[in-house]
Amino acid sequence: MINFATMMRITILSLLLFFSSCTTFRPKLLSRDRDIRDIITSIPAEVKKLPLEKRRQAIVESDPTLLDGFIKTLPNGWVLAREPISDWNSSLSAVMGYFPDSLSVAEFWDDPLTLKSGFRIPVRRAKMMYEYTTRLTIERIELRFINIDFIYSITNIEASHYKLESVHKTVELKDIGFPQVTTEDVLQHKIMMTYGPPGEFDGTWHRYLDGNTEMNVRILDDWNIAINLRGLVVEQDLRDAIEHVYSEQGIEYKKMQLMESFDL
Repeated sequence: MINFATMMRITILSLLLFFSSCTTFRPKLLSRDRDIRDIITSIPAEVKKLPLEKRRQAIVESDPTLLDGFIKTLPNGWVLAREPISDWNSSLSAVMGYFPDSLSVAEFWDDPLTLKSGFRIPVRRAKMMYEYTTRLTIERIELRFINIDFIYSITNIEASHYKLESVHKTVELKDIGFPQVTTEDVLQHKIMMTYGPPGEFDGTWHRYLDGNTEMNVRILDDWNIAINLRGLVVEQDLRDAIEHVYSEQGIEYKKMQLMESFDL
C-alpha cells in the first residue's frame, strides 16, 4: 500500500511537469534593446531595401527601344526652349534678328580648304554665341555659319550669304541639392528617351544620324555635357559648290565665262 509520502512525491512531480509544459508554449517577449529589423527574417532581403510603397510592384527599367512610336527626329537646325527657331541653311542676317542689338554680334574668319588636287578653296565662316539659363542648367550655345556663295564669287560677303551649318552646345548642370541630376541621368533619361539609343558609340561620342542632321553627344564630367549638331543639307551644298567650281567641268565652264569678256 502506497504511503502518504509517496503520494505527495507523485503529486508534486505531476505539478512540475504540468507547469513546465505550459511554459513551453508561452510566447516570448521581445527585448526592448533588440532592433525590430532582426525579427523580420521571413521577408526577403531585396524587399527589405525597398520603400514601403514599392513592395507590391516590381521595378521595371525603361528600354528606349520599346518607345519607337515616341522617338523624335533630330533637331533640324537651331532649337531654343524646345521651339525650333531656324532651320539649317537659314541666313545669318535672319538669325541675328532673333537677338537684341546688344547681342547680335557675329565673329567672322577665313577657313580655306585644300583639295587633293592642291586647290585652296576660299571659305568664309561666322559664329554667334549666347548663354541660356534654366532652372536646372546653364547652356552655352555657339551657332556656326558658312558662306558657300563666297566660293562662287568673292564679292558675296554680306550676312545674307552666311548659312547656318552647325550648333555647338555645352550644358552645365546646376547644383540643385537632393536629388542631384548628373550628366549620365541626362544621357539616359532625356537624350536616349527622346531620340533613342545612339547609332554608334566610339568610346567618347554617342553619335546620332538621320536624313537632315548629325548629332554627337559627349559626357565631359558629372556636371558638363557637350552636344554638337550639324546640318547635312549644308554639307551637301558645300560639296556641290566645290564640284561646280573646282572640278574639270567647273574649271572649263569658268574659262568659257571669262572668254566671253575677252576681246581680240
